[in-house]
Amino acid sequence: MKKGKRIILLIIAVIGIIDTVIMAARSGHADTGIILPSAAGVFIIIILVFCNSKAYKKNTKFYNKIGKIVLGLFILWVITFAAVVAVLLNSAVSQGNEKVDSVIVLGAGLKGEKPTLVLQKRLDYALDYLNKNTEATAIVSGGQGIGETITEAEGMKRYLTSHGISGERIFKEEKSTSTYENMVFSKRVFEETTGEKLDKVMIITNDFHMFRAKKLAGRAGLEPYGISSGTPWYIYPNVFLREYLALFKSYIFDRQ
Repeated sequence: MKKGKRIILLIIAVIGIIDTVIMAARSGHADTGIILPSAAGVFIIIILVFCNSKAYKKNTKFYNKIGKIVLGLFILWVITFAAVVAVLLNSAVSQGNEKVDSVIVLGAGLKGEKPTLVLQKRLDYALDYLNKNTEATAIVSGGQGIGETITEAEGMKRYLTSHGISGERIFKEEKSTSTYENMVFSKRVFEETTGEKLDKVMIITNDFHMFRAKKLAGRAGLEPYGISSGTPWYIYPNVFLREYLALFKSYIFDRQ
């Protein structure tokens, strides 16, 4: 491998590792989308070290063939990844003019007892909708994660009530650990509490998450609409990586 290519690959590897360190520090956790860049960086460094080894130099042609296969698979992955990202972004159109039975706000982590920046954005969009549609209720959905002192649902309810929404309009779903459970358990909480059937819902989540959230809401027997809360630009690579894998997981495993 030429020196120029080695330097470029090394720079890419270091960027991937730095990305993971920064994102993990900012978010307080490390999910798949955060870990993958550093995993790729470590893999690249291992390959670079191996290319200078005696084992590689003894059978260069064989390992170069393997390298071409790996490159081909990587290009195929890039194509599928780009296609998935296009679908996700195309599905992020907000439908805030629709009248629904209830708003479902999906959890996105707490820092202690306070919403993360991503979750706060979702809650602010929920506030806007609830203030414009005073007959609508809200279901705040999310269990308690690592490093959280209360459930995400409790943290979200506190935020909404502190900004003027009556607690009587808010239902807490505190057991879910996945998007599919968000939908199934939210429907159950609403119907068991009110004695009424839940049909039309307004899902409030980030643009990258909207496509999967709506699909899973449909599987749970809901008629979903959505309001996208947007996403900070600097986390797009990580969240798209995570959502790419989560999408396939949901299609295979998240079923009633």
